[in-house]
Amino acid sequence: MISALSESSDWDRPFFKRLARNDTRESRGHQAGMVVPRDLWEFLPGLDEEDTSALNPTTEEYLRADLYLGDELLDSRWIRYQLQTWGGTRAPEARITDGFAPLWQKAGEGDILVFQRSAKELSHFKLTLWKKGTEGFQAIEKLAEGRRWGPLSASFLPAQKSSFQAAKKEIGQQINTPFRALGNEVERRASSGNRIVRDAVFRELVKREYGRSCAVTGIRLQTPDRLYEVEAAHIVPLNRGGTDDLRNGIALCQSLHWAFDQGLFGVSTERKVHIPRRVKETGAHRFLMELDGAKIAEAKNEPCRAHPEAFAWHMDQIVRRWEV
Repeated sequence: MISALSESSDWDRPFFKRLARNDTRESRGHQAGMVVPRDLWEFLPGLDEEDTSALNPTTEEYLRADLYLGDELLDSRWIRYQLQTWGGTRAPEARITDGFAPLWQKAGEGDILVFQRSAKELSHFKLTLWKKGTEGFQAIEKLAEGRRWGPLSASFLPAQKSSFQAAKKEIGQQINTPFRALGNEVERRASSGNRIVRDAVFRELVKREYGRSCAVTGIRLQTPDRLYEVEAAHIVPLNRGGTDDLRNGIALCQSLHWAFDQGLFGVSTERKVHIPRRVKETGAHRFLMELDGAKIAEAKNEPCRAHPEAFAWHMDQIVRRWEV
């Protein structure tokens, strides 16, 4: 199995493009970067061609990209995904440019570029270039079956733009309904089929609500190129019957996310950090001890704030075991 395409809960199902001469340095007068066929737009973040005009000839979004040459990671960069209309004089053409150079400079006509979207970040992709004549290329070629572009498997499609739009709408509307700490079996079966979509949307919306800062410490770490450390935690875990309701989410730094999931701390009815007795007695959690009793930060929009019933469930089912 090719490692860069191995089955993983971290990445969605792959789609591909077989590169043409104008996608590489081989064609005279070419533009930098790669043309994205309209058939592939559905698998990338949504750019609306109605946003382009003579006054606004280009619309764009920057994507976080892990760039691979076969199994070798070359770099992680922000790349520019854009719709260009040449001053509004032509129909929109989609291209990937800017940080794409480490792959573009190595690409040749007929090579295959494979895309996979992260299951955790809406705008994070893995781009893998498979060069003609390599063992990996032959394996990809069998899956492509001579096609120029599309999903690598016609039976297992990547998540589509329409699915993300529907999930955003559904999760956004859910905050207007009565909260339930546990979803019913029908809801869990219905959401399992689009788990990557719902999980990515949930994570993005929760982190946005908390300003990409930890709700307990206020820490907001990021790299100079805007990669954020904070994570979105389910208060009632999905594997215990929790849901993707935004009121079942809170933003935490990575260490505290792990500690929260293990019950090393909970949140009391006063919205304060609670450290259970046995955790305090270990004497090995000075960092946590300093947070005991601290009031948590809240989501920006009140209807999206973590629900008391979710915290109560977490306290009773996960934290209390370290009290006895």
